[in-house]
Amino acid sequence: MDERDNELNQGINRSLRMLIRGLTQNNAAEMYGGYKALFQIGAPAIPQIRAAILKSTWSDLKYPNEIRYVCGLANLIHDIDESEARRIANRLKSNGCDLAVVRILDSICAFTLADYTQYSVCGVKIFEHKKLVTKQNVGARLEQWLKNIPIEDLKEIERLYVLRKEDLTCWGNYMPILHVIKLAWDNPCSRWSPMSWLNNFIIESTLYHEIGHHVCRHTFRKDPDQEKEADKYSDRIMLNKLFRGSCLLSARSKSKRARLGQTDQPRGARGTWGD
Repeated sequence: MDERDNELNQGINRSLRMLIRGLTQNNAAEMYGGYKALFQIGAPAIPQIRAAILKSTWSDLKYPNEIRYVCGLANLIHDIDESEARRIANRLKSNGCDLAVVRILDSICAFTLADYTQYSVCGVKIFEHKKLVTKQNVGARLEQWLKNIPIEDLKEIERLYVLRKEDLTCWGNYMPILHVIKLAWDNPCSRWSPMSWLNNFIIESTLYHEIGHHVCRHTFRKDPDQEKEADKYSDRIMLNKLFRGSCLLSARSKSKRARLGQTDQPRGARGTWGD
């Protein structure tokens, strides 16, 4: 084993210990810190994660931290390699794991990236659910909205999931440390429908709100002050957008009047063509 392999194994061990400590002690910072580090390492980390999850048959769960342990490690393997996660799930089931574990594994393995269209907008990786109920071009809308955001505010956003409304219990959420945004798309109307404007307004302002959580580096805890700060960021982006829009309309109006030989003089004032 060369030095690089040794360093890699040490990094995997260190991150796995952090993840397991976070899972068993319900410490979100360590949980997601270890999770992110192992996810970034990818496939080379799977053997050690697999060994950790298969160290028990999980046939008789007694404590909540056991559920978190199994769920966290299974989720991580699934995020790295869906096929490997299904193999481990089948092995645990055949070994007689607890019914609660079966349900967790089935839920985890039901999610697949095959259900998503993947593309990039403004440097952000987008995962758009293929079964969205929409009559609009979601990617074009996201590009329009994300262009209102300063480019530095979009840095380090790992993923943006655009989900069906039934996939979330809220309009959107942000996962600190992992820097993942989930956004519910609830607009089945055509772009010319009055309801479409309202629906898009809700989706757009929610997107800016979740990006506000990211920019402010908010934590997992539900904090009214954090929500107010994210709302303030969203409001600022919306106001800047409206201001730029009004300036553009004013510039276009002046350009049109100039082409027609008109000025900005009040009605009744002398025009440029004489009396």
